[in-house]
Amino acid sequence: MSTQKIKDVLAKEAQASHHGPVGEQKATRRSVIKKMAVGSAALAGCSVLPEKWVTPLVEFGALPAHATTSGALEAIIEELSRGVEETEAAEVQAAAAPEVEDNRGYGNQVTVKNNGAKISIDKILRDKFVFPKLGPQYGPKLLIVWSDGRELYVPDSKRMTMYGGGDERKYQPGGPYSGNNPDIPTMEVYAAIGTHPDSVTLYY
Repeated sequence: MSTQKIKDVLAKEAQASHHGPVGEQKATRRSVIKKMAVGSAALAGCSVLPEKWVTPLVEFGALPAHATTSGALEAIIEELSRGVEETEAAEVQAAAAPEVEDNRGYGNQVTVKNNGAKISIDKILRDKFVFPKLGPQYGPKLLIVWSDGRELYVPDSKRMTMYGGGDERKYQPGGPYSGNNPDIPTMEVYAAIGTHPDSVTLYY
């Protein structure tokens, strides 16, 4: 409804209100107010219409009957906003969480903490890590990784393996498999000389 039409309606209603009784004048005023509201809403709606209708990217289903009032609609919008915020918060939390460490291509891993145990090799004390099973019981090939980043690959878990060159890290399979040391009951791993790693991880 155009502005001129609203003015014409108002003028007619005002003219009619002078000829009727007081009750009719009140009814007329209510009618005028309603028509003004309808006309204003129509103008407001026209002001936000797009120049060309296009297919929406997202379509929502019809709102339920109880959502026809503005209060219920606001509640639904608030609930949807809260859901979006919760989803974003969950994504941020997942991104901040540390990634699960893989097994370096092996099927399993086990970590032993440094409990202060020592062993003397060539009169030099070194940190010792003891595993609860014999080396071959973990598998034929092993990868030993100390918490300080040093690594030792064991191609044959039945045989002692040692990395030299002034940075010795030693693997002892334990039990009868150790050859010269049949009394070693379990697998043992020794840290490099002068290092004190917090733990060692066995990949097998």
